[in-house]
Amino acid sequence: MADDGTEIQSIDWRRCFPFLEILRSFRMAVHPANLILCFLGLAASFGLAVLVDQLPAPVGHTADEVDRTSFFEHVHRIATTSLWGDWSLPYVAGKTWDDFLGFLMGPVSAARDVVTLAVAYWHRTPWFALINTILSLGIWALVGGAVTRMAAVRVAREESIPLKQAVVFSASKWPSTVSSPLIPFGVLVFLALLVGLLTGLPLMIPYLGEWLVGLFLFIPLIMGVVMALVFIGGAFSVGLQWPTIAAEGSDSFDAISRSISYISSRPWKYLFSTIFAIIYGCAAFILVKFVAFLTLRLTHEAVSAFTWDWHGAGDKLPRIWAVPTMADPWPAAGGEPWASTDAFATVVISIFVWIVLGLAVSFLISFFFSSHTVIYFLLRKIVDATDMEEVYVEESEEEELPVGEKAEAATEPAKGEGNEDEKSE
Repeated sequence: MADDGTEIQSIDWRRCFPFLEILRSFRMAVHPANLILCFLGLAASFGLAVLVDQLPAPVGHTADEVDRTSFFEHVHRIATTSLWGDWSLPYVAGKTWDDFLGFLMGPVSAARDVVTLAVAYWHRTPWFALINTILSLGIWALVGGAVTRMAAVRVAREESIPLKQAVVFSASKWPSTVSSPLIPFGVLVFLALLVGLLTGLPLMIPYLGEWLVGLFLFIPLIMGVVMALVFIGGAFSVGLQWPTIAAEGSDSFDAISRSISYISSRPWKYLFSTIFAIIYGCAAFILVKFVAFLTLRLTHEAVSAFTWDWHGAGDKLPRIWAVPTMADPWPAAGGEPWASTDAFATVVISIFVWIVLGLAVSFLISFFFSSHTVIYFLLRKIVDATDMEEVYVEESEEEELPVGEKAEAATEPAKGEGNEDEKSE
């Protein structure tokens, strides 16, 4: 009897487990165009915040209000301590798996510290927080729109669009990318003010106010439930709003509607994909940190290898640039400067070291945008049954298609017309 069984040659794991598409985020995140955009956005937002901190109070000089520490020092601590973490491997030098997990989740700890610091600034120096929120939102709306646009085209068509084209697209959609995170916040503020008016003003009525508020408290509570849902929907949908605009070419209202609809329709799928992306991103960041450390350490060793002890030159490099270590790749200068040139060299070297650190942080930002773009495509496929290959394409982008694809696109209508003619005959 013949064997009718079939032999499985290969398994398409991404088709069996669609969430594995998130693994593509690393390749998109390390793309030079994405890293450059994120680095420029990071440098612009951080530099402007440092400049604003130099203004007179109550706008600047935030060290007087927030832990006696300047904004620059806060960011330096988060980037070099919370984000970098304590290098550890289980069973090495007394380290445990808990130490390794703490090191692995360094980006999560850094994100928590950033949120805590932002809340502190909003409470103690609201003008500084407001100005920097406006500036940062304007910058990252442009950068995030361009990065998610490049990621969306890459996910759907396996093609790369020029950096200039992505920036032009993001600039055209800039009003939508700016307003999409603000609309849920505006609705939340409006509802909060309405609740305050409905309860605060009646409460001011002598004797009767307490009764009115107590009897009709169910109205503010119902509005409180609405505010809670708006807050949850707005907070969780922020990561999908810019990918929506990048993939659909739509406006802010469509971005909010689609994001909330997809999350509410498949909440567990969204949470699972997000957690998987966080773990994968943290693991990939270990590799990025190791590359950053090797870059600094090998550069330092190469320079020191050809620095001989001639007229005091032997200890010149340690004076202007201390040896980078895995525990602290960003140490301060190792000694007192002998001349003004030492101080100048220390400042310049510190700037270059900060560029390396900034590129490492830029990877995380780029990975966030890229992974959430992939998650958006996955949710859209599940909820709307839309193919992963479908993405909004402008006319200018169609003109830049390769010659073979142009010919194929041009022949498709002709084939369709021919079929219709045959049917009519």
